Amino acid sequence: MKKKKKAPEFMVIYQCLNCGKESGYTELDSPKCRYCGFNTSMVEISRKKFTAEVMAARLKQLTDSMFKNLQSAFEVMTDEDKKHFPDDMDPEKEMLLLLEKAKKLKENVQNLELKEPDSGKKPKKKK
Repeated sequence: MKKKKKAPEFMVIYQCLNCGKESGYTELDSPKCRYCGFNTSMVEISRKKFTAEVMAARLKQLTDSMFKNLQSAFEVMTDEDKKHFPDDMDPEKEMLLLLEKAKKLKENVQNLELKEPDSGKKPKKKK
């Protein structure tokens, strides 16, 4: 007989002592730095009850960070970096297209509105 897995109750944010970056997990997961990959010590910096608002806030934070990191990568792109692109591709144009897509994603996530779940009940008609 299979055991039912316990549903996570908390979103836990850890900070890596090696690189200083944050990684989010549930309380059921073993934390490991998603950035440097080292099995280093992770310090818990936040624990919040799982809610749609907490998830949306984290998603907004991550898309903002992603966009800033892409901007930085574009600004510091070297000739050596450009060599990693296929010969028929313009590296700067490709990065600008990627930045445009990332900006749209970021804006869509930032404008995310949470709706109450539909209970399946029809609203009562006003008389």
